[in-house]
Amino acid sequence: MRFSQLDSITELQPGRRIVARRTLRAEEEYLRDHFPHFPVMPGVMMLEAAYQAAMWMVRTGDDFAHPLVMMREAKSVKFADFLAPGETLEIVAELVREAGPLVTVKTLARKGERTTVSARLVLERGELPSDPRLKRNEDVRSRVRKQFTELFGEVPATVPLA
Repeated sequence: MRFSQLDSITELQPGRRIVARRTLRAEEEYLRDHFPHFPVMPGVMMLEAAYQAAMWMVRTGDDFAHPLVMMREAKSVKFADFLAPGETLEIVAELVREAGPLVTVKTLARKGERTTVSARLVLERGELPSDPRLKRNEDVRSRVRKQFTELFGEVPATVPLA
């Protein structure tokens, strides 16, 4: 993932629930164009932050067994408020149901007491096409686990991260 939309994870129950934070910084390049006299985080980036939180919740739930977690569908997306530089988005993602490789997650992003975006995301766990000689899935699994540790620290069993 080239652009992480999360600064920290404040609570993690692997595979069940995650709470993450993202503070919008004034120096972020896209704010010059979105919008010049009223800089705000684009709604699609707030939705991306919700997806990334849900993705990490799913990945940690099965100890990174499925290296790919893709968004199949975003349902009931509602944008309700803006996020301006200096404001912090708190994203909560909770498991709703699992059906084979599909995982439905309820997400809610807020600044303070105000909701900015909410959605139900349908994610699909998967792997790359298998070739025992290349070990692609093992490589991606290892990279994803390393990325999580570098960004957020070790995965807890069910206790909040500091």
